[in-house]
Amino acid sequence: MADPLQPSFLTRLRAGLAGERDTVYLEALRAAGRVAYDEMLAADELRERLPTLWNIPVAPASQLLAAWNAFVLQTLGETFLDADYAAQPATAGYVPPVTFDQAAAWLTAVGDWVSWARQARANPELDLALLTALPAPLPAWAEVITCPPVHLAALQAAVAPVREHAEVALHALVRQGVPPQFESAVHRLHQDTAAAAAAVEYAAGLRTGRHHPGLHELIEQNLKRALELWYRVGQLASMPSLLSGPRFDVWCMTDRATLSRWRNDPRACQAVLEMWRGDPNPAATLAIQSRIDAGLRAGDLWYHVPRFGDTCYFEPPFSSLYEVRRPIRIAGIALRVQTQFAVRGGVNRGLVLGPFRPTERVRYRVA
Repeated sequence: MADPLQPSFLTRLRAGLAGERDTVYLEALRAAGRVAYDEMLAADELRERLPTLWNIPVAPASQLLAAWNAFVLQTLGETFLDADYAAQPATAGYVPPVTFDQAAAWLTAVGDWVSWARQARANPELDLALLTALPAPLPAWAEVITCPPVHLAALQAAVAPVREHAEVALHALVRQGVPPQFESAVHRLHQDTAAAAAAVEYAAGLRTGRHHPGLHELIEQNLKRALELWYRVGQLASMPSLLSGPRFDVWCMTDRATLSRWRNDPRACQAVLEMWRGDPNPAATLAIQSRIDAGLRAGDLWYHVPRFGDTCYFEPPFSSLYEVRRPIRIAGIALRVQTQFAVRGGVNRGLVLGPFRPTERVRYRVA
């Protein structure tokens, strides 16, 4: 197979005629993301050293979970690229738009999980469950009317390594016994692994020598379901405290458009954690956000998008900017039409009324 990073003139011509996209961006992500395998190896070694995972501190558990997620996403991204190159060697270095979008969704997410795995190794107090919602779902599957046949080969290739590591993680969790309060949850994990294995076996049984759109779709659905189940099982086996139920997402009030910026800012992460730790009544703070969410659904509010500057307020929890469309009362304040506001958390929870001006100054500490 030709080097995908050095496509010939004929390769570029064929790809252009087929409407395919250059994978130089994806190949750079693939190369950078290969450190995910090193993190998975370090996680496996850590898992072997631990006598039990049931009382594991938050930082090692965060390391195990982050390494697992990075490994799965890197594996999926690489198998999709390699499967396309193998099926279409004449355009190696280029892939159909749907393949590009799907591989990009996975490979772009690897960096964050690798970073969190390394942060957990460096900070014995890091709790990943306070930084992002866990267990995390797989990035969305690319929308396509008919899944390309090569995608089935890629999904099938990803099954073996993902399944093997998920089952190893689950075995490590239960090898020294299961606390009584977690027995039912562990039974459900075994049920999920059985369901994933059954889906893969059923998909294999559906394969024939002839193409049939209905069978093709059914095979795809089963393979996707299996990978989603193993992805979740691996996370829960890495951080068994999650078996008690999802942990609180400290970013639930943060502006979605700028969320990745704040999550990648160590000072912002610390500021949001301190905001919630210092909040004497988190339920009251969350009630404000619930009222805002209801107003958005009803059309009473909408997001305020300034002509210049960012879409969020530069103070924890870094909330979106909102604008009133119909009169509404939030946090005891009667808001008139066109009023702009944001949300402040912590001890001084409440609304911050606009208008707002662009700024580069971030107020990390909440007075």
